[in-house]
Amino acid sequence: MTPRPTLRPPSLPVTVLRQAVARGVATVSLRRAAAEIGLSPNGLKNFLAGAAPRRATRARLEAWLAGRRQRGDSPTVGSLVRLLGEIGADLPARDRAALGQDVAGFLLRAYGDRKLPPPRWVRELASHYRARPTADD
Repeated sequence: MTPRPTLRPPSLPVTVLRQAVARGVATVSLRRAAAEIGLSPNGLKNFLAGAAPRRATRARLEAWLAGRRQRGDSPTVGSLVRLLGEIGADLPARDRAALGQDVAGFLLRAYGDRKLPPPRWVRELASHYRARPTADD
């Protein structure tokens, strides 16, 4: 049985979470992914089709995503979820939101400095936290 994740404020916008979960589910069967997450296959299918998740469902999805090991050296949305969860675990909600805003702003600046358009998930993360590129130190 999958352990119940600790309920904490969501780390990602639902659209980013949905896309990341869809990519993860594409590598295994829907039933297997649902069992690993602790949802019914229909519940997972409904989420992927656009249903708004409850807070506990979001926590399960984020925990599953963060716990998945990805091949390759490139960072993933799961890596970001895991990192924000670990760094912000002991922070008050207001400070966790500020952390998310700072991370999103940093990512926007990093892409801007390289004159590259930020990927969609970075734009959605920045929009979720209403982040602007951070100033150079």
